[in-house]
Amino acid sequence: MTRVALRKHLFVLAIASILPIALLAGAGLLTLFQQQRAEAERKALEITRALATAVDAELQRSISALLALASATSLDRGDIAAFDGTARRALAVQPQWLSINLATPAGEALINTRFTLGEPLPAVVETECLKAAVRTAKPQVGSLSQARGRNAVALRVPVVKDGAVRYVLTGVVDPASILAIVARQRVPDDWVISVFDSKGIRVARSRNHAQYLGTQPAESLQALMAGNADEGTGTTRTLEGDTVFTAYTRLERGRWVVAMGLPASGVFLGAARSIAAYASMVTLSIVIGLAWAFVLARRINGPMAQLRDAANALGEGREDPVPQTGIREIHEVGAAIADAARRRAASEAEREELLQREQAARAEAEAASRAKDNFLAMLGHELRNPLAALSNAANLLGVGASHPAIAGRAQEVIQRQVAHLARLTDDLLDAARALLGKIELRAEPIDLAAVATQALATLTATGRTGRHRLNVDLGAAWIDGDAVRCDQIVSNLLVNAVKYTPDGGAITVRTHRDGDECVLTVADDGVGMSPELAARAFGLFVQGERGLDRAQGGLGIGLTLVRRLAELHGGRADVASDGENRGCKFTVRFPAIDAPAAAAAGPAQAARENPCTVLVIEDNDDARETLQMLLHTMGHHVHVAPDGLSGLEKMLEVAPDVALVDLGLPGLDGLQLARRVRASGGSEIYLVAVTGYGAREDRTRALEAGFDAHMTKPVGAAELHEILRRSRT
Repeated sequence: MTRVALRKHLFVLAIASILPIALLAGAGLLTLFQQQRAEAERKALEITRALATAVDAELQRSISALLALASATSLDRGDIAAFDGTARRALAVQPQWLSINLATPAGEALINTRFTLGEPLPAVVETECLKAAVRTAKPQVGSLSQARGRNAVALRVPVVKDGAVRYVLTGVVDPASILAIVARQRVPDDWVISVFDSKGIRVARSRNHAQYLGTQPAESLQALMAGNADEGTGTTRTLEGDTVFTAYTRLERGRWVVAMGLPASGVFLGAARSIAAYASMVTLSIVIGLAWAFVLARRINGPMAQLRDAANALGEGREDPVPQTGIREIHEVGAAIADAARRRAASEAEREELLQREQAARAEAEAASRAKDNFLAMLGHELRNPLAALSNAANLLGVGASHPAIAGRAQEVIQRQVAHLARLTDDLLDAARALLGKIELRAEPIDLAAVATQALATLTATGRTGRHRLNVDLGAAWIDGDAVRCDQIVSNLLVNAVKYTPDGGAITVRTHRDGDECVLTVADDGVGMSPELAARAFGLFVQGERGLDRAQGGLGIGLTLVRRLAELHGGRADVASDGENRGCKFTVRFPAIDAPAAAAAGPAQAARENPCTVLVIEDNDDARETLQMLLHTMGHHVHVAPDGLSGLEKMLEVAPDVALVDLGLPGLDGLQLARRVRASGGSEIYLVAVTGYGAREDRTRALEAGFDAHMTKPVGAAELHEILRRSRT
């Protein structure tokens, strides 16, 4: 590292102290310069606008006279000879006009006041302007051109009769009339004003008009006006070579341009003087600052040498006196050296604390990694067991086809293991959907007590609670929730309690309302949790310790799903434990609602009171037959079809109230079938898509194809009843 003497640092400090003031003053001068330039632009533009208004007024005056002349009755009659006399009388009162011409729309000259009526007439000049007048049927301002050796500007007015242009009337204007407007401004001699036509040809100039009449603008002025903007400013050079500040304004009529140049030295002289004064003051300030920095460096270097000796002594364990100096900062540095040891000890303690935090974070990451590995091991275990049973059952079916008892037993094994795999798959999919926020709740008023009762009944029917003592206290707790998802919450908590409570242990289930919340509590006196495990109990794949036999099973995602589903309902889930072998208490809170009116009749009773004609289109025989029987028991009239084509025929034949259509049909899939039904006029049929695909995009595709509702397999009786009820509304 390069070391720099203190003197140089002080020099830099002196310059740095002056530099902000210099920059601030420079910014002020720049603002002044910009203001002066803006003021010059404003004044110059105001003058050019006034000039442009005067030029435009002159052109408008001539056009107005031509418009009045164009309304002559002789032109209505087509009497050219009579109009010639009228034109010559009008010319006499227009001293700025050189002549008046009349031509056909094709450009054939009919009248030219420079010639006697009947004489051969020259061809019309400025044909572009004439064509524009015919095309637009509006007055046009031409460009500077020569007629019989004289410069002139043609103003053309179309003569419209019966909605068509019959003639074009032209007033040939002397450019001297434009020059007169410029001369009336009486600008200083070092100013220059020019008027250009739409082609950029000079029509008038305040200096050397005759010399530069009909010429192009200087190159710098052409570049300034190249953007075709209506007005602008900039610095240009005149044809005489002078640098001027230029402003221009473009007339809307004929796109003529009025440009004015002011001497640039006059515009920016004040700013230049201010900048020169500023530069002198900055230079003087820097010189004084450097001199003062040199003096200060000599006063500081002596005490700094003493301070260096004191620091070396402290490093060797000796104590040297702090330098005696009038510079307070040097004295404070000496005192700071003595205090360094204490601050170093404090920093070492802080570093030790940070090291412990890092070790804790590493341990947490390692625990998460172990949880992932345990999950993969559990998943392999949970999948291989049913797969092994399925493989054995398949072999039994092969070798025991002639033994009905063996075949029946094998079928039972297959059904049970397939159901187990389905549950595992559902758990994984639900956990993934919950974590990704893709679960859509079908909210309705439900009583947590009824949900808990059903979950307890299901668990008891499986025999899993037979060795435990159940304490049930289910008070009314109404919430706006999804019954299926709430059942998952209760079931997962109950299964977790059974899993981690030894035989003979007690499990308590309670529901009640607490103010604005409804509370579900599942408590046990089982293995409990350590504080570390309780803190991450709802994490994905987190489970308590278990033996190699893995009798408790599971994938460690149930509690994760509980918390996520509670959050989706607007609630929260918590766990409390007094420690290992002291049980756990899981509490889930939901926003409470008032109890609804008396419940409506059950599905079967409602169906018998108002039965529907239902068509079931399903290619799976078991699913079709069971759904048909379920609908029959509910009191509805049911028709079935095994594929899309026969289903379409049956639908057109019986015209059902509701059609339950599987999307994955052979031949004609459900989406195609829905489109054909809607296209054939079946708008009164309530179409329901029944499919195993329940993602949002699958629902959207079904609705776009013409379905009224979308249901994901398997379909429960309550859900089926709700769909049929909706079809009647």
